[in-house]
Amino acid sequence: MNTISLIESPNPFAMQIMGTKVRKLRELFGYSQEYVAFHMNISQAAYSKKEAGRTELSLSCLTKIAAIYHVTIIDLITVSTKDLLLKVIQATSETHA
Repeated sequence: MNTISLIESPNPFAMQIMGTKVRKLRELFGYSQEYVAFHMNISQAAYSKKEAGRTELSLSCLTKIAAIYHVTIIDLITVSTKDLLLKVIQATSETHA
């Protein structure tokens, strides 16, 4: 397999991990899929596929998701799901204190 085909084809495992992060963030905030999809200007069905890891999260989608949950795109991409959730919980508790 050459380098170009690796770049062009999405990694299903990575898509699944990102979908899980996005789902866990949504659940942590208590948002419905409809709510998040509305703020991303996509249908609930399209959003559901992204959460399930069946479709790729584009940079545009990641930007919107980061804004909804008040995290950086870098954190969304690089920080583990567990650490990201802890970071969001800590930030939320500090703003409400």
